[in-house]
Amino acid sequence: MYNHIVTLLLLNHRNIAPSAICSCCGIEDETLFHCVRDCKFSRIIWHHVGFHDVNFFAIMDVSDWLKVNFMCSYSFLFANTVWWAWCHYDHTCLSNENWILSRLSNNIHIMVDSFKYWFAPNFNVGLDDILIKWNKDNHFCAIFNVKGGCLGTPVRADFGGVICNNACFYLSGFLSYIYNSFDIVYIKLYAIYQGLLLEKVLDITKLICNSNSMQCINLLKGPPMKFHVYAVLSQDVNDLIQHSNITVCHTPIERVIIVRIVW
Repeated sequence: MYNHIVTLLLLNHRNIAPSAICSCCGIEDETLFHCVRDCKFSRIIWHHVGFHDVNFFAIMDVSDWLKVNFMCSYSFLFANTVWWAWCHYDHTCLSNENWILSRLSNNIHIMVDSFKYWFAPNFNVGLDDILIKWNKDNHFCAIFNVKGGCLGTPVRADFGGVICNNACFYLSGFLSYIYNSFDIVYIKLYAIYQGLLLEKVLDITKLICNSNSMQCINLLKGPPMKFHVYAVLSQDVNDLIQHSNITVCHTPIERVIIVRIVW
């Protein structure tokens, strides 16, 4: 919006890049609009999720384009398509690898469902419902909380989890990372998988697994999707769940975790 996005047009203007031409299509200058909407590698994504209106592609002011579409009924779909179109374009330029449309479309719609869940008008969660104890439902079993995230340049994905008993005493945990990965769904799903492997080693008879990723919960609890990019990993997680007494639940990211460690 303020021409601060590092595109080839901006870099060329500052004599940093030798050319402003898009390295993906090799046809037009790489502007912000070109990256997320007008490049043939981005436009095909918009068409695939249902944006065909000529007027949608006619607006040439970024601020106007964002304001118009964020005020419409399809604002969640628009916002998430902008994000994944940018990620795909960036990945194509840096790795020369195109993601399949079914993967992109699935990621977009999963995020749309999450947005609808969190921002629904009847989703009324008070402060007391968010800031809660580790074992919020007073389960008489082990509790496993897992989390993952991406940060840094170059990007590094960190993930980990802690297993406590029903009285919140520490039993075990893990922490690891993956370099050069920004796929948050994969990170959080892999974190769940690693935690359930740890549960198997500890021979815990019953476990409640909490994740703040609604996308992961939907993948695990929804109908099987054999063509999903994470079909194998989600099936591995479900195999561990089916062969043990494990329940996977969604939990808000704002939850306060209290752990008492006994030495």
